[in-house]
Amino acid sequence: MTPTSLIDLALEVQRLPYRWPAPPDAASTERAGAGTCAGKHALLAQRLDALGISSVPLLVVGPLAPPLWPDLVAAAGGLVEVHECLTVLTSWAGPLIVDVTWHPAAVAAGLPGLDPDWDGHSDTPTAVTPHGPGWAVDRLHLRERKERLRGRLYGDGQRERRDQILAEIARRASEL
Repeated sequence: MTPTSLIDLALEVQRLPYRWPAPPDAASTERAGAGTCAGKHALLAQRLDALGISSVPLLVVGPLAPPLWPDLVAAAGGLVEVHECLTVLTSWAGPLIVDVTWHPAAVAAGLPGLDPDWDGHSDTPTAVTPHGPGWAVDRLHLRERKERLRGRLYGDGQRERRDQILAEIARRASEL
């Protein structure tokens, strides 16, 4: 695999619109032609695997609402999101953080993500600004461990508020 192959695959999956809620798996994302951060990265990981490139799911915690929408930042009231992207293990640059969450029009509008001029030699911005380190998680236990992390971060009623705000983020992103 070459940087160009990685770039092509990443841009291909990135073009799928962000949709939430949606199942977090590759097959559902491929069938729907859209998906969540989890589904889009599962699809990218599957396609990378087919080319012999390993990747590891990466969980990043950061602000739920992007600064592009100050009203949603205010509504979130400091809530965070447990975001999913990938660490791609390349032979030419070592491990790279790759995030294909937001489709190109959303990135052009100001959401953080894969730039169309990405060189395949550097980390891409993540869809949420990390508050600290991320966590690499094995695929076998990914859903369970992500939920345990969420359990640490969300108090009573916060998960429901998070879901409402995330639905609005998805709606607005789809209009970009």
